[in-house]
Order: sequence, then structure tokens, then C-alpha cells
Amino acid sequence: MHGLKGLVSIAWMTVFSIPLIGCGTVVNSAPSSLLVSNTASSTADIYLIAGYNRNNLWDNFNGYANGGLDVSVPVGYRVVLHVTNDGGVPYDVGVYTQDQQLAFPGAGHSLNDYRTNPSAGIMPGSSTTYTFVANRVGDYRIADLLYQFPEHHPSHLPLGMWGKFHVTPTGTPHVKTT
Repeated sequence: MHGLKGLVSIAWMTVFSIPLIGCGTVVNSAPSSLLVSNTASSTADIYLIAGYNRNNLWDNFNGYANGGLDVSVPVGYRVVLHVTNDGGVPYDVGVYTQDQQLAFPGAGHSLNDYRTNPSAGIMPGSSTTYTFVANRVGDYRIADLLYQFPEHHPSHLPLGMWGKFHVTPTGTPHVKTT
């Protein structure tokens, strides 16, 4: 009987403590799981999850919002951007210039793509991959520019769904988070 009582105690603690563990805590995916690079082949695979958790009302990448995700790759690297949508609404992810133009061919969809096809985004539960060469040194944004409701809310960008993407003259790919 003592064994059963202990089992019931463990089950009770598990059921009732799980919600308490997450109270007030935002868990983001580890920066090391965001980037896999190969300096010999000059490639960088970036793994993003849009709508990863409740942080910033689901408008985040791997839990980071408002520039808290900061990715750097050297010029000339082939970048593969793997994007999964874990949120409840369509998202788009791409690498864009400060004036919201596609930074590199293949780095996402252009704003014109969304104007002509508003359903071009990544649907909830879906994934997509973009492949491009980071061929210009500069500072860019990983952002969601999807035009869901153009008359009211043109993108998730003003809501903070953006990160930093730097193409550096030299160095190794890395991720910083804040």
C-alpha cells in the first residue's frame, strides 16, 4: 500500500506542479539549436520557429522578439533558412532590408508576392525552407511581413516579430540572443 500511496503522490505532484513551473517564465529555444554551420563548405543552416511560445503574444522567432534574435554570417555563405510555424496564424519569414525589400534572391517572399497572393504565408503546423547566398555585407532583418489584413494590420513587424541578420566581411556564423 505504501508504494501505491507514493505513486499517487508523484502523480498528484506532476499534475499540479507542471502549470506552476511555467508561471511567469518564458522559455526560448537554445541559441545553439538555432544555427548549424560548416566553415569548410561555407554553409549556415538557421532553424526558426515562428510563434514558438506565448512570448510577445506569439509574435516571435524561437521565443525572441523585437530584435532579441541576432544572427551573423560571413559574406559568401550559403544560408538555408528552415522555418516552422508553431503559431495559430499564418506567418511569413524572410530576410529583408530596412525598407522591407527582399535582401537576397531566395531569402523569402517579396512584399509584392503577398500583395498578389495573400495566402502565400506559412500556414500553422507547416514548414518551409528558403535557400540563398548572403552576397552583400550589411545589416538586415529576419522578419514576418505577411499581409494578413492590409487595411488594418499590414504585418507582424510592428508587433515585434523581427530579428537581426548581419552579413559580416569575415568571421564565423554565430547567434546572440537577448
